[in-house]
Amino acid sequence: MKFRCISLYFLFLFPILSFTQTNSEIAEVYINRSEALFIDTELDKSLEIFNKALKYMDSIPNSRVAKLGTYLYYEHKQFFEARSYARWYFDLETDKSKEEYQSMLEMFVNIQEEIDKHIEEQKALEIQRLKEEREARRLDSLNNLWLEKSKAYMVDIDSIYKFNKYNLAIYAKDGKLGLMDDNGIVIEKPQDFNHFITYDGYFLMLDKPKNPTKIYAYNCAEKTGFLLPNVSVFNSNSSHYGQVMQPRANGILVTYPNNSGKAYIYNLKKQSFVKQNELKDLLKELKKNDIIEKYKDEQIRINKMWLILGQNIGADIYELYDDNNKRYGYLNTSNGKIYDVQYYNYLGGFCDGNFELIEGDKRFWLDADGVKRKTNNNENGKYSGTSRFVKQADGYYNILQNREGKDYLILGENALLNQKLFISETKN
Repeated sequence: MKFRCISLYFLFLFPILSFTQTNSEIAEVYINRSEALFIDTELDKSLEIFNKALKYMDSIPNSRVAKLGTYLYYEHKQFFEARSYARWYFDLETDKSKEEYQSMLEMFVNIQEEIDKHIEEQKALEIQRLKEEREARRLDSLNNLWLEKSKAYMVDIDSIYKFNKYNLAIYAKDGKLGLMDDNGIVIEKPQDFNHFITYDGYFLMLDKPKNPTKIYAYNCAEKTGFLLPNVSVFNSNSSHYGQVMQPRANGILVTYPNNSGKAYIYNLKKQSFVKQNELKDLLKELKKNDIIEKYKDEQIRINKMWLILGQNIGADIYELYDDNNKRYGYLNTSNGKIYDVQYYNYLGGFCDGNFELIEGDKRFWLDADGVKRKTNNNENGKYSGTSRFVKQADGYYNILQNREGKDYLILGENALLNQKLFISETKN
C-alpha cells in the first residue's frame, strides 16, 4: 500500500514538472499568432495578440518582435510607438546586409516623415488655437466696449405709446406720464398725470381719467405746452373738469365741469377761453324765426318748456340746461332741432364740419345737420420715422433706428452701431 501511494505521487508530479512552459515560450506562441493575423490583414486582432505576448516579456527579445511591433503600430497610425519599435529593431539586428534591414530603414524614414508631419500639424493647430484665443479675447474686449458705450443709450421708462406724425409720443415712468420724441429726447418730464387724450395734433395729460382737476396741453405743431387754467377760474362752484372731450385741430377743447350751467370751452392755440357773443340779438332772431316761443334773459321757452341757453359749442349749436343746471341737450339755432342729452350725451368742439359725439361708451362724429358717422380724419397723422423702442431684459429701453440699411442705437444726436455691426466693423 505504501509503495502504491508513492507511485501515485510521482505520477501526478511528473506532468507538472514536464509541461511547465516558460514565459518566453508562451510569448513565442502569441507572436506566431500575431504574425499570422497580420499577414491575413486582421490588424486589430493582431495588435491585441501582440500586446498579450508583451505581458510575457521583460523586454523586446529580438529583431523579429521589434519588426512586428513596428509594422503593427505603423498600420494603426501610432507613429511614435512605431518609431520606438523600429529603433529596437536596429539595436537588436546585427546583420545590416539583409534585405529586411533595408526595408526597415525605408519604414523608419516613412515613420519619421509621418511624425514630422504630425508635429507640423500640431504646431499649426497650436498657432490656430492661440490665434483663436487672441481673437476671442479681442471679441470679448469689443463686446465689453460696446456694452459700456451702450449704457449711454439706455432710456429709463416703463412704457411708451404710439408716435404721431410729429414724432412725439406719451411715455410712462413710475405711474406718471411725460412726452418724448422718437430720438429719446424728453419734451415734457413726467408729472402728476396718469391719463392722456391725444387727437388732431394735441396731447392732453390728465391727473385722472374721470373728473380730472388738472389738465396739461401740448401743441405738437407749435411745440408748446402749458397747464390749463384751473376749473374754478371758469366757475368757482366747479371742483373738476368733468367730461373732457378730444382737442380739435382748430384748438377748441370742450369740457363739462361739475356744478356749472355752461361748458368749459378753451382755445388751446390762443391759450384763452372762448368768448361767447351776446345773446340778445340771437334771442330776438330765434323768436322771429319761431325757433323759440319766448325768452327772458338767457332763458328760452320751447314746446312750453323753459330752458337755459348755455355755451355755443360751434356751428350755432348751443347747450340747453334746465332750472337745476342739469344739461337737457343741445339746440341747433339754425333749424330749431334739439339733440336730447339722453342720446347725445356730450358734444366736443366743432372743426372741419363735425363735432365729436359721445353716446354712452361709444364715440361718433356729428355734422352740423345732425348726420352721424363712425370715423373722422385725425390730424395726429401716422408716424413715418424709423425709430423702434425695444424693451430689454433689464427693463430699460433702447431706441433702434435704421440708417442706410444699418441699425443704430439712438439717443438724441448720438448714434452707436448695433452690437454685431460694431464688432464686425471695428475688428476689420
